[in-house]
Amino acid sequence: MKHLLSTIIVLGLTCTSAVAQEKESAKVVTEVSATLKSKESVKDKKEADLVAAFKAAGVTAEEEQKVRAILAESAAFYKTLKADASLDEEAKKARSKEYSTVRNNNLKAALGEDKYKAFKQIQKEQKEAAEATKQ
Repeated sequence: MKHLLSTIIVLGLTCTSAVAQEKESAKVVTEVSATLKSKESVKDKKEADLVAAFKAAGVTAEEEQKVRAILAESAAFYKTLKADASLDEEAKKARSKEYSTVRNNNLKAALGEDKYKAFKQIQKEQKEAAEATKQ
């Protein structure tokens, strides 16, 4: 009788701990899916802002393709720069500043001076509006 009772208690404790662990993992999955949804919404917002900036600046389809290629190259550069552990923060800032000058010159060449200024002004306004909504 004692063996039967102790076996039932051990099984009950085992099942209880297994159920408790499953519930925690369900929370993690929910948090991860919420994070993914927020990342997708941020991507959608960035894309909508970029399209609006193109329209407002009067960018043609050919120019838009060039600008998107430059921006994709820029994103890849900054991603590798961020992942480079051999550089300290000051070196990363210096390389970032150098590259931003090159990127801006490429954008000027692709868009022309007037469209470039309009495009950058619109992006600046969008950034300010986004920061105002965060606060």
